Amino acid sequence: MLQRAFSGIIFVAILIGATLYSSISFYLLFFFFMIVAIFEFQKLSNYKTSFFYILGTITFLLSTGSLKVLGSYFPINALFSNDLKNTSFIYVLLFFTFLILLFKKKQNNPFTDLGIIFLTYLYAVIPFTIILAIPFCNDTNTYEGTTFLGCIILIWSTDTFAYLTGKAIGKHKLYEKISPNKTIEGSVGGLIFTLITATILSKYFTQYSLTEWLGLSIVISIFGGLGDLVESMFKRAANIKDSGNLIPGHGGVLDRFDSLLFASPFIYFYLQLIS
Repeated sequence: MLQRAFSGIIFVAILIGATLYSSISFYLLFFFFMIVAIFEFQKLSNYKTSFFYILGTITFLLSTGSLKVLGSYFPINALFSNDLKNTSFIYVLLFFTFLILLFKKKQNNPFTDLGIIFLTYLYAVIPFTIILAIPFCNDTNTYEGTTFLGCIILIWSTDTFAYLTGKAIGKHKLYEKISPNKTIEGSVGGLIFTLITATILSKYFTQYSLTEWLGLSIVISIFGGLGDLVESMFKRAANIKDSGNLIPGHGGVLDRFDSLLFASPFIYFYLQLIS
């Protein structure tokens, strides 16, 4: 418990510090998280290739705008951008995957190989590029770390109070075959307390109104909870408890960010609607 508490404090301090310090520190931290996430997902799928790191790195750089004029750090989601050069470049890389499989020495089932490759890209790369855009979801399109920090706080609130409520009064299983310990009561409790947390956040993070924060908390509670179940599905299939051991007592990057990775496109879409 002491190790878990200490490592948790260090992790939270680094995450908050990097988010609030600058956009560059935020990018660097999440680039590191993405590389670790790729490694962990390769372990889950038992499929290893350096191509994941190359594709992930290029996508990440395009998403931060780092390949543009020096100093232009506005994140552009390469897959959904109006910048056709960035988008087409990513698609060329993705289709290059077919050639890698074609000339591979050891030929496996190409459907299985392609499925794992594209799933890794979808689950361990794309969400991190979307996360980069979340702090820029405002009227001025400038970096605002408190937006992302607010999302993280709401995710932590959902996870924490869903667990506590489930332990206290949970009786009806939410989805037993995937996650036996999660209950319907826990999920409802997590949502209620997250709405309360959003109300408090609106007093201090005033870039959004109370109504907008409440809407965001609902999006995060629903899709963050589904993300938790998706990660449990992968770990159950791989027959492992944790995706990694980067954070002692807490697991790996996929364990800590499972809710955020799945919820990130829905968060981004919601923030775009209200901005």
